[in-house]
Amino acid sequence: MAHTKNFFLTISERVLSNWTALKLAVDHGMGSREKAEDFPSYITEVLYMNENLDSDDVAAEIEEYMDEAFQTELQDDSAIDVAKELLRFYQYCLAGDESTAVIELAKLPPSQTWITGRKPGSDSQGQGRQQVVTTEQNNSIENIEKMEEDDGWTEVKTRKQK
Repeated sequence: MAHTKNFFLTISERVLSNWTALKLAVDHGMGSREKAEDFPSYITEVLYMNENLDSDDVAAEIEEYMDEAFQTELQDDSAIDVAKELLRFYQYCLAGDESTAVIELAKLPPSQTWITGRKPGSDSQGQGRQQVVTTEQNNSIENIEKMEEDDGWTEVKTRKQK
């Protein structure tokens, strides 16, 4: 893949923009939106500057960033889930497996604009990024974690495995 780092940054933005823990941290004033906007670039750099990282290493980086930038200590397994998803795409990029990466990217929920402040399909310079939108991708929105309000607390439920 010609520009794997830029492609992977797009994936990082997409995965992190759909991560409930990050969204809640910003919504509840635990950290700024700017710190959330910097997170995809940070995690992309971590992966591209270090070799042989495993999901535990990446999850530790994610947890450390959440702790330092958002004063948020994660008490669920969401960091490891995010790490595994990011590593899966990182491996596609390293292997140059563009076709699989694009197919799998289409299965992810669309990027949420809260993290970038940009319309989907554009980058910070206003140049369009190619995004594949399919019916399958639109249907995958149903797999996003559900939240229910209960006495002022937000309960985050994991999606059911099919």
